[in-house]
Formats: sequence, C-alpha cells, structure tokens
Amino acid sequence: MTHIIQTSVHSIEECKQAVEELHKKGYTKEQITLVTNTAYQEAILENWDLRGADGAIISSHSLLEKVNDLFNLKQYEYFQEKTGTFPDGMDFLADHRAAIENGSIVIITEEPAA
Repeated sequence: MTHIIQTSVHSIEECKQAVEELHKKGYTKEQITLVTNTAYQEAILENWDLRGADGAIISSHSLLEKVNDLFNLKQYEYFQEKTGTFPDGMDFLADHRAAIENGSIVIITEEPAA
C-alpha cells in the first residue's frame, strides 16, 4: 500500500466536497486521512457553527464519518514517527507544511497495491 496526497483545500466545505468525490470514485473511509492545523481540527471535531460560502450550515460530523483519521501537524508527526506509514518519512508533507499551518486541509489517500 502506498499513500498519496490527493489535494490541499482551503475550507472545511471544500474538504467535505473533495472527500465526497473520493467516495464516489470508490475510496473507503479507511483509505482517507486529513491533516490540518489545530484550529481547523478543533472546528471540525467540535462542529462549531460552520457555514459554507453560500451561508448554509455544514455538518462536520458527516465529514468525520467519511475519513479514517484527522490529524493536526503534531499528531501527524508523532504518528509518522511511530509507524512510518507515509512515504518519504517526515518529508511527505514538506511542500504543504506552511499551507497547513495557515489553515489548509491536506487530503491523503491510501492506494491499493498494483
């Protein structure tokens, strides 16, 4: 099994849409991991009053039901250090680190062995 970065999105609404698209493509909950900053992680976990661009309320619970893990950077680093799950060691997210710290959400998928 290998892991790839599918995309980096800038809002919880975009993340929810991207995860729904991955499910339509056949990905399962167990294959999807999200990495974001602590503030976004808390907003998703606590289901604060999240609103989309159109003002509609977004339920983060429906997002959490469709992903395996939701890490902040420190949790991701600890997990990676202990398990070595993701390729390239700690460099796997290097190109996305600053964006994550500024509120982007990186979506990682586990790809089946070829």
